[in-house]
Amino acid sequence: MFTHKKIDLHLHFDGSLPLAYAYTLAKQHPSLQKLDEKAFQKRMQVDADCHSLYDYLARFDTPLALLQTPEALYFGMCACIENLANQGLIYAEIRFAPQQHTRGGLSQQRVVEILLQARKDCALRFSQLKVNFILCMMVLGEESLTHQANVETVHLCHRYLKDGVVALDLAGAEGLAPMIDFKQLFALARSYQIPLTIHAGESYGPENIETAIAFGASRIGHGTSALQDEEVMALLRDQQIPLEVCITSNVQCEVTASYEAHPIHQYLSYGIPITINTDNMTISHTDLDKEYAYLMKYQNFQKEDLAACLSTSLQAAFLSEHEKNELRNLLQKESL
Repeated sequence: MFTHKKIDLHLHFDGSLPLAYAYTLAKQHPSLQKLDEKAFQKRMQVDADCHSLYDYLARFDTPLALLQTPEALYFGMCACIENLANQGLIYAEIRFAPQQHTRGGLSQQRVVEILLQARKDCALRFSQLKVNFILCMMVLGEESLTHQANVETVHLCHRYLKDGVVALDLAGAEGLAPMIDFKQLFALARSYQIPLTIHAGESYGPENIETAIAFGASRIGHGTSALQDEEVMALLRDQQIPLEVCITSNVQCEVTASYEAHPIHQYLSYGIPITINTDNMTISHTDLDKEYAYLMKYQNFQKEDLAACLSTSLQAAFLSEHEKNELRNLLQKESL
């Protein structure tokens, strides 16, 4: 592939739990232990029966059922980071929703602390890869039940900001609750000066992208529907707000008809910054090499296009300029 050194800015922990490790956890889980490896894989990865974001999100039920103990969280994150290091990544922003891992009695804070410890320990083993975390609030359709959990997530993001946590996100089934319902939560985040990247315009219209930008998002997760609104396109271009494009999951969720039909090239031609990401490596059965290959095969991407997107990823990363320069030097050495 065109580069051995890669950056992924949109990567969900639960959706990227390595399949082999997940299966070892499943053998100890009461409702999953009788599944053979093939049946378990079907639970973890999308197939031809996936026709929407809601079908896609159903695949998270299995990894979330497994990631409810300190041991599973710690070793699951270690397995995820090892997988990324073996793929040649030099930087990754792994996102997760702490509230999704509290069913076994853990607090959100304990979840964050366990995963931060795994990150710290892995930094010693995989020094070539730098990892930071993005905490996710959730859209679950029952805002009366989830609002306080989301408030707690914002406070935790503030507490651990610059200690391994670098930003806040809103994830889940876009459209179950209006984006405007989260206005006060994002206002709280802005008062803490927390950087924001928000899932918007994936399974819902471009108005969500516009609202997310008004909330203070400096990056947009997916943004696939931007093409439907010229003013939103101009907003993204004029403010140079990067889209975190995850082309395979967009095709699998049928938010775009095919790899060829994805608007990524139109966004690039329009002047919108584009980053290339995996979203959920295990659920989507992908990695960055596959994403690059799909773009070259179906979107006529050249190596120069991929290099430009990689440069955009570095510039868009939630890192200090000093940290960006260190990674930039690594990329430049490879290109020599």
